[in-house]
Amino acid sequence: MSEAAALAPGVLSSEGEAQLQRADLLYCLAQAFLPPPDTWSICDWAQPLVDDLAEMAPGLPGLDMEGVKSALATECARWAANARAGDADTWLVEYSRLFLVPPVPVTLNAGVYLEGALGGNSTQMMLACYEMAGVKPDERFHDLPDHVAMQLEFLARLYESAARGDPDAQGMAEEFATEFVHAWGGPLDRACHKASTRFPAALVFAALVRLMRHALADPAP
Repeated sequence: MSEAAALAPGVLSSEGEAQLQRADLLYCLAQAFLPPPDTWSICDWAQPLVDDLAEMAPGLPGLDMEGVKSALATECARWAANARAGDADTWLVEYSRLFLVPPVPVTLNAGVYLEGALGGNSTQMMLACYEMAGVKPDERFHDLPDHVAMQLEFLARLYESAARGDPDAQGMAEEFATEFVHAWGGPLDRACHKASTRFPAALVFAALVRLMRHALADPAP
């Protein structure tokens, strides 16, 4: 769980509680789109994620998390069958096939979906948003500012700030989501589904994208 969970619930309004729950979910999703530990199987990776989602569910009524749980269960069963046959890969290997090994079937750099290129205007606009909000990317994060995980963590920080009483943070979060995340969410979902014909693990990330889109009220089909 994120540091946001350390806030004392009694000092928050109901709106603040909702903002904090949304922040926790976005922190969780941001982490899910980063490379996993190199020795973990999908089952090692899935269990803490499922536990976190179960803990968050009561504070996020109406948000259907069953799609993620079902995708994780299916992938764990596939891994277990491969393990019995002596042919199971770590989750990092599966992640790398999708997102890291050129030519990547799916990119996590949103500029490719927004303008068909890396490091374009949209990436610079995102960086400007981070700087305006006083958010500096983690020095350990070696990727462009348009990486999906970086955007989700930025939104989580804004919702956390809103829960703490920042009057501008929620509006900034909603504007950022509308300008950027709603524009790449659908294309990323479709890219994951397309990749799943060769790489079944992609369906886990497709389910995570759908959960993210629902949480951020993405109006696109």
